Amino acid sequence: MAPIRCPECHREFERWKSLSIHQAGCKILAKKISDSASRPQVSSNYADFVPDQSVSRGTHRLKIPLPKRRKLGAELQAPGIRTSAETETNTANSYREGPVSPKSSVDGPYLSDGGTADIDLGSLRPLVTSQEDEGAIEEPSSLADANPPRACRIRLRITPQDILPAGVILPASASASPLEPCSPSPEPPPQQPTRVRMIRTWCTTPNAFGIWREYYSQPSVIPDLDRSLSSFKTGNLALAMTPLSLQPPTLQEALGPFPNYSTYLHARWLWQNDSGTISAEANQRLIDTAYSDKAFNPLDVVGVCFASLRRKVAEFQPSPFLESDGWKETVVRIKVPLGPQKGDQIFGASAKLSVPGLQHRSIVDVVKRVLSTDPNVLQYHFHPFRQYAVPPGSSQEAPPQRVVDDIYNSDVMIKEYEALQRSPRAPGCNFERVILALQFWSDATQLANFGSAKLWPVYMYFGNQPKWARGRSDMHSCHDIAHIPSLPDSFQDFVCGQRGFPANARLKTHCRHELFHKVWRILLDKKFVKAYKHGILVAFPDGSIRRVYLRIVTYSSDYPEKVLIATIRNLGTCLCPRCLVKRHEIRKLGLIADAKLRLTTRRTDDKKRRNLVRKARKFIYKDRKGVASTWVEALLGSTSLVPTKNAFSYRLHKLGFDYFLMLCSDFMHEFELGEWKAILIHLIRMLHALGGNSISTLDERFRKIPPFGRDTIRKITYNVSELKQLAARDFEDILQCAIPAFEGLFPDPIDAKIQELLFVLGDWHSLAKLRLHTDSTLGELEVATRVLGQQLRYFAAQVANTVRAMETPNERAARIRRNAAKGTKTANSSTQPPRNAEDGPTAAAKDKPYTLDRYKLHALGEYPAQIRLFGSLDVISTQMGEARHRQKKRQYARSNKRNFEKQIATQTTIAENIRLIESRVNAAKGIIPDEQSEMAVDGSLESRYWISDESRVPISLSRLLQSTEKDPAFKHFRVQFLDHILARLRGCPYSWDEPVAESAEYSAIELESDRIYAHGTAQFNYTTYDIRRSQDTIKPALRFTGKGMMVEPDNSVRSTIMLSADETDGATRRRHRFWYARVMGIFHCRVRDRTKSDSEWARMDFLWVRWLGADPDVRCGLKAKRLERVGYVPDCEGPGAFGFIDPVDVIRACHLSPAFDHGTRRDLLSNTQSVAFDMKMDDGGEDYELYYVLRFVDRDMAIRHRGGGIGHVDRAQHVEAETYHEDDGEAEDVEDGPEGWHEGRESGAVEDATGPCVWPVDESETDEDPEDDQLDLEGSDTNDVVLELDDD
Repeated sequence: MAPIRCPECHREFERWKSLSIHQAGCKILAKKISDSASRPQVSSNYADFVPDQSVSRGTHRLKIPLPKRRKLGAELQAPGIRTSAETETNTANSYREGPVSPKSSVDGPYLSDGGTADIDLGSLRPLVTSQEDEGAIEEPSSLADANPPRACRIRLRITPQDILPAGVILPASASASPLEPCSPSPEPPPQQPTRVRMIRTWCTTPNAFGIWREYYSQPSVIPDLDRSLSSFKTGNLALAMTPLSLQPPTLQEALGPFPNYSTYLHARWLWQNDSGTISAEANQRLIDTAYSDKAFNPLDVVGVCFASLRRKVAEFQPSPFLESDGWKETVVRIKVPLGPQKGDQIFGASAKLSVPGLQHRSIVDVVKRVLSTDPNVLQYHFHPFRQYAVPPGSSQEAPPQRVVDDIYNSDVMIKEYEALQRSPRAPGCNFERVILALQFWSDATQLANFGSAKLWPVYMYFGNQPKWARGRSDMHSCHDIAHIPSLPDSFQDFVCGQRGFPANARLKTHCRHELFHKVWRILLDKKFVKAYKHGILVAFPDGSIRRVYLRIVTYSSDYPEKVLIATIRNLGTCLCPRCLVKRHEIRKLGLIADAKLRLTTRRTDDKKRRNLVRKARKFIYKDRKGVASTWVEALLGSTSLVPTKNAFSYRLHKLGFDYFLMLCSDFMHEFELGEWKAILIHLIRMLHALGGNSISTLDERFRKIPPFGRDTIRKITYNVSELKQLAARDFEDILQCAIPAFEGLFPDPIDAKIQELLFVLGDWHSLAKLRLHTDSTLGELEVATRVLGQQLRYFAAQVANTVRAMETPNERAARIRRNAAKGTKTANSSTQPPRNAEDGPTAAAKDKPYTLDRYKLHALGEYPAQIRLFGSLDVISTQMGEARHRQKKRQYARSNKRNFEKQIATQTTIAENIRLIESRVNAAKGIIPDEQSEMAVDGSLESRYWISDESRVPISLSRLLQSTEKDPAFKHFRVQFLDHILARLRGCPYSWDEPVAESAEYSAIELESDRIYAHGTAQFNYTTYDIRRSQDTIKPALRFTGKGMMVEPDNSVRSTIMLSADETDGATRRRHRFWYARVMGIFHCRVRDRTKSDSEWARMDFLWVRWLGADPDVRCGLKAKRLERVGYVPDCEGPGAFGFIDPVDVIRACHLSPAFDHGTRRDLLSNTQSVAFDMKMDDGGEDYELYYVLRFVDRDMAIRHRGGGIGHVDRAQHVEAETYHEDDGEAEDVEDGPEGWHEGRESGAVEDATGPCVWPVDESETDEDPEDDQLDLEGSDTNDVVLELDDD
């Protein structure tokens, strides 16, 4: 091979890689080229290829199908591949560039559609052409500006700097915890925003991620001031312990009702056994937690009456100063309106119905108990703060952005706290005043698979607790408040006995509303209202005393329960519980008109609303009008109100509380089980209507999509088209994998639009579910919402109804079964309704057109405002309450199924007391609980990766190469391995895929025993966008043993990684931000440098990978609304198909899905029997033509591709923030009709529609219903509990 010269300094090199590395530092080349004609021309690619008869390996001729209308410059490995003079214009098929795509000056002829070309793969060698050569291409200004072939793409090594999460940094003038009040407050950091005006502020110092906090004043304590790195693990929070300054109790005092320590150990296992059965796992837990304790004595347990002990534990009170927070059973009485009299019937206007079975306990007593006894209260944030950061990659002049991730740094908490601090103190009270944010959740659940047993619990969370603990079941942050009873089965008997005929559906619905709000009037008792207004004094576990004010911040529930809380009609004319939008106006999602409508028609708990309800109730209860009469409809119908007195308004409206603002979004039910499920069902209906094998193809594709992570993407083993018993997490997985599964199943005119819609849905989903938001991400979410609304309107008008969608066979069969069941119930009735032929066994499938008139679609437009108000959506998600239901179902299994509500309440109290006694026993014995995490982590969190230190699988390098000499995957294994090791030994810059050292230099490497050692897994640690520490596990595609190697099909789906793209290649605009590779093997070896006398044996870890290159024929990203597409680099005599990398260079694992619609191919490797193929067939192996990079697989991955993550501060990992096309979402589109989709739209963002969080009090308003029971806030006895309330 002729030497290669640098075009400027004329230094000669043997390899193109050596030349590329030289040019990175060539001073002459850095200057402007004055006379390009005087230098020999170099091809615009790193190498052209011509036949070389000296190649010893045999010639392989392949028939390769050519793509349609492909440029010659995009064929096989690179533009400019030539086989011979007569075949130069019929170049082989290739489709991928290297990992990045700089500008290319290649402009070759186009190939005709289809066809094949003969390629001589065995006789290709690099050649430098001169300017006189036929077909020569003008030289670029530097090799970095050229468009290289995939196989020869220069991938310069980039090692990302890993920044570890850290806690808060105090200003230099501040003391350590506990903090003392200081005046004046310290100067804010230079990045402090000037737009925030506060009375006085106290700011922390920016940490490594540029985040600082702004407090109203210097806080008395910062809970996360001293946090260990392990507390930043995903799903992890350190357990707090009672401070050593407090005197710990003795062991006997800590045991409470237990007679001895052994009995406590056994009872703890017995009553905390969640399974309710004695399984092998429960038996092992008994051995680990009780019998293995050295202090356990079985004789101490003998003779103990556990039934009596159980009652004592349920009644246990840790402090004599605390009131009992035990459960009470109350009979709820409601008034049932009987309506107008008919004929000679004489009955009253209403009758009182007694509903037994309300299990409840005092909210205030639960608050006192938790704040006084739970050691985890030390982690609560009682001093809300504003959080700011400068986004990574921003200029120094860029203004800081607000960062929101939890209740205690959201607008609602900050405004309530500031209003409290500005209010006058109570006379003689000098205690610190703090706010406890209450979050309520309720929903009915079925307790058993068979039967009618159900429970309607009310749960309470504290927003001051970090969400990492609040969302975990093992942190026990959920507190049961009540079990709401339902209307008794004898309700119709009661009504018939009062007036002679049964109640209709509207009357039953009205009574349900009345019952629900009667229960809440019992829960919001005198003590609660007094604590809301005047606060309560609480002694905290750290010994401090504070005055705590209760504030209801959020109430999470699904839509049917929201309308109960808001006292509006279910799916009425104005179906939104937060505004008065009409059903036909829902389709305006994302438009300026929609945002203005939310502002101008926002629901408020004002005097007008209360007077309307009062007048409607007078019509019903005094004038004997029907609940659905025209009199009532005339008053309430225009706003879809119901004639029920709202308990929250009745108790708290005089204190400035507007209950409409506590109704928060429900992402799980509104999107994953709402809009996305509706779209998925309609797409499946369209495929059924199209016929053919599209449904079976869809199910097969979903089953072939590989899983990712521990449980990020679960393996799809079911038929997606049947949608049987799928949870919200299943619909989330389906959405994240939908693009490759649906591609090509629809006709060409609509397939592209469906792909765009799926991309926008995935992008919006990933943005909305972020656990940490900045001003930028919220702005991007608003843009994404506009784009989503535009896409959905186009889909409804132009795509969804182009195919006549009808019921699927499963839907039709289910409808027939339901109608048959209804017919069975009325079979013995004397007045049977006539059977509808359309609902019989031979009924045809019904039409199912797609519509946008759904409340769940309207709710999506509230999310940016809700995040600003309450924090990220996982803070207010109903997912926490749904998870709590699992405990209730286990407790039901432990009951005797009679009066189970009371038994479940008792079990809840026992579990809480056992946990309290356990914390006291640990304090008495000096035991510090281990930090608990839902994520098991191998190795140290501080390191970039972890590979086992053991050397169990030694492999002789010479024998390995000898046994694989015919496998193209190992053709360059030795040279690349030695070059990689030598560069790392000497600390020289090197690339990931091509040698840079001369062959004579390899003799300096001494490999211990000629062995490398294989490993089965590798863990990679990384800092996520929300400054958490997470870990990905990689398994190699090949399994190496002492006897050889074998292919692991299950491992290949978990073996893909991503690396930082080369930013020194001179490309100014790149479509692809990362490089991707499949890990074929994980190894380590022991080496040293022979040329250095003081060189010692050193362990070196390395990965052997197969590279994937980007597809240049597809535009990807937000502007194109397409996923990035990659494919394997062909070997074709070049060393760039495989390579070695240092594990420290890996960013994290990535998720690749086959592009099923593009098929498979076998010619990427010259030997079809190679072990490197993804799929192994009887007659050889094959790979998928292309793979999609699933960028929405998790939140961190989505932000890495989009850019702007707060935790991605390293320059090698940071990318410029990606946005939608300028026209996307900025055009006002017509709601109906095929035309007018891009009319002019006024620019500018719309203000937050939520309004202020501190509600003004109308002091002039008098009570509109003097007959109602009122609370004497000044003189009421806080020990009194209202058990029964009379209405009206």
